[in-house]
Amino acid sequence: MPTDAVDVIATSGAAIAALDPTRSRLLAELAEPRSASELARALDLPRQRVNYHVRRLEEHGLVEGAGERRWGGLTERLLVATARAYLVSPEALGPAGSGGPDRRPDRLSAAYLAAVAGRALREVGALLRRSRATGARAETFTLDVEITFATPDARAAFARDLADAVTGVVARHHDERTPGGRRHRLVVGAYPLLVHDREEQPDA
Repeated sequence: MPTDAVDVIATSGAAIAALDPTRSRLLAELAEPRSASELARALDLPRQRVNYHVRRLEEHGLVEGAGERRWGGLTERLLVATARAYLVSPEALGPAGSGGPDRRPDRLSAAYLAAVAGRALREVGALLRRSRATGARAETFTLDVEITFATPDARAAFARDLADAVTGVVARHHDERTPGGRRHRLVVGAYPLLVHDREEQPDA
């Protein structure tokens, strides 16, 4: 079974492998352990072709062995994806994906929010990789809510109140003097939801 619900792809080679349409379908099929023959039937492809794509995915750590199964007098190797879903970090784009929030200083722009989200994806992806290597759980916290504003003025008032509240909480807990203190990054962002992004769409 995949060990992670989500993994972050950090290299261009792994990104290219995962974005190939056939290999992307293979990753989806491999949410559960399956053999090459099962994958060939599911994708309606020759088994040799499936094996070729699986090897490319294994080379980049996206697929791994999941034991063996005897069937019809034969022993089949089982494969499984290393995660149930994948995200591509901006670092996989090399220099084209290296622009951080400092390059987009307008904090009210969607581009700035996207840059901050990209940096978070890169940093949290590194935490995930270290967590898998060491076995230590990454110390993270996520707050994810939806809020409806009646007017733009109400949204602006909320932003002011939230900024004041966060500033106060940070001031109470921030401590640069204690030796061995661990720095954390706090990111707060808000953006309007598009109708097709919602799980429950309004009635027509």
